[in-house]
Amino acid sequence: DRAKAVWESGEINPALEILDRGIQEHPHALTLQKLRADILTTSRGPREAVEAYELVLAKAPAALDVRWAKWSVLTRSGQGEESIAELGRIARIDGQNPLVHLRLAQELRKHNRLEESLESYRKAVELAPDVLGWRLALARARFDVLDYDGAERDVLYVLHNISSGSPLELPARNLLAQV
Repeated sequence: DRAKAVWESGEINPALEILDRGIQEHPHALTLQKLRADILTTSRGPREAVEAYELVLAKAPAALDVRWAKWSVLTRSGQGEESIAELGRIARIDGQNPLVHLRLAQELRKHNRLEESLESYRKAVELAPDVLGWRLALARARFDVLDYDGAERDVLYVLHNISSGSPLELPARNLLAQV
């Protein structure tokens, strides 16, 4: 708590020193190591922060908060492939979380990995079938891999289930016109 308070007051190096002493005294205290990585994320380069998160993950590979923090650093620092790999690990641990699959689909799409992106959109929509914006994104993903029948089905589903004047209406109609 003391290290966090020092960090939040803007004193980064003293906070890291407090944490380093605490980690030496309590090498199995993963919360101290994660806090150290969080501080490095805000104060140093992404490489140091990722390395610090990896130290925590070596001891607690299923720590989702640490995996998400590492993913965030990778994404912000433009490490797209590493970011995608980390999202894949998160999806294996937290496979019932539709947001994981949505983020993975979006990242894969950014890197033009369209078939893989489609699979992740499918999983997201399967887990959250009533989120019409995601279903419209699934339709677009289907369209991109030339699955026009599937794209049309998803667009029609969206159009049938949105309220009049929904912000999804225009993009859905535009996609339908392309199918």
